[in-house]
Amino acid sequence: MSKVANTYWNRSAKSKPNNRRSKKRNNSSTPQWFIFTVIVSITFLLCLAINFRALSELKEESDENTILTTEIEKLTTENSLLLEEVKDLKHDPQTIAREARKIGMSRPNEKVLVPIK
Repeated sequence: MSKVANTYWNRSAKSKPNNRRSKKRNNSSTPQWFIFTVIVSITFLLCLAINFRALSELKEESDENTILTTEIEKLTTENSLLLEEVKDLKHDPQTIAREARKIGMSRPNEKVLVPIK
């Protein structure tokens, strides 16, 4: 045979075993569906973890909001009671007299009873 024929036959003879090897590599390598499944699973778990963290933070913020709202209502009520007391102390004569007696003051011609200890 000629050199050209030998080259052709040698290349085709060499390429056939390579095809067999490549088929063996494909059979022994990880299937594409498995890699896809792993990637999708990791993505799903990552999204789940992020959402779980966000939900837990939302619950904490909601609880804190409830506590602060209750405290605001309590302080608002206390503030309105104090404002009413200040108004009474400025304008109501009975309240003024009562508070004056508490600190030992009295009107002229009024007898103050002092408890004996």
